[in-house]
Parts: sequence; structure tokens; C-alpha cells
Amino acid sequence: MRRIPPIVATVLMCLTHVLSQTSSPKPLSAFEQQLIGRQKQFLNACLSKNTAAVDAAVADDFQGIQTNGDFYDKGEVIESARSGMPANVRAYDFAVVKLNDDSAVVAYNLIVPGERPRYRHMADTWARIHGQWKLKFRQVTSNLWSENDLD
Repeated sequence: MRRIPPIVATVLMCLTHVLSQTSSPKPLSAFEQQLIGRQKQFLNACLSKNTAAVDAAVADDFQGIQTNGDFYDKGEVIESARSGMPANVRAYDFAVVKLNDDSAVVAYNLIVPGERPRYRHMADTWARIHGQWKLKFRQVTSNLWSENDLD
């Protein structure tokens, strides 16, 4: 029978111990909570066809990039909100990348059943303008593996 060298046994024991530890997610900072809350409010306004809230949340000089690479502006965001989103849209895995005290990117995943692409990575850039958070930029990236999914 072959023996495991002591150093290998020690490394394996340490690795097993580290892998067995459950890591708890880092608690969100107040800044992150504020931005994720703002993002969810915006998504709810879009779902409920609240065009006044959408208009108030989007900066006048907003620019977005669709999944096909085309640019769009604030007017198109409002028009999209007017027609609404499917009720079973799901947003999850929110993460905030703080740029400075007055701007951040909120990244998240979005599932839009019945549309193509159904699975999307979202990156929304928010800026605090005159004390209010405004959506300044959005890039939507489709998950290529879901590009041809059918519901």
C-alpha cells in the first residue's frame, strides 16, 4: 500500500476544511441597498406601466444599447413602459459597482418569458442628479445560449 506524503495529507486536510466552510454573503452597504432599491422601483414602474415614474427616473440624456447593438433613448424607454412588460418577468442576482458617491452600475439578470432573448444580463448606470437617482445608461446583453430558446 502506498503512503501519502505528510505534506500532501496536510494540504488535503486544509483544502477539505476550507471547502467545507459555508461562506455567508457579505451584507450590502447602505449605498448598495439604496441603488438596488432604486433599480427595483424602476422595474416595478415599468411592469405597472407607470410612465410618469419611468419618465421621472430616466435622465433626459439617457442612452441605451439593445441586445442587437442598436442605441435607444429616453423616449423609447417611456414608450416601452407604456406597453408594459410581461407580469412574470424576473430580475435577480443584483450587484452594485460603485463608481463614486454619485454614480454606480447596477448589474443584474433578467428573464423575460415570451421574448427573445429571454435571458439577459443588464447593466444600468445610475447618477445622482440634483439629489435624485437617474438612469443614465443601460446595456442589455443576451445570454447566447438562450438566444434561440422558445417558450
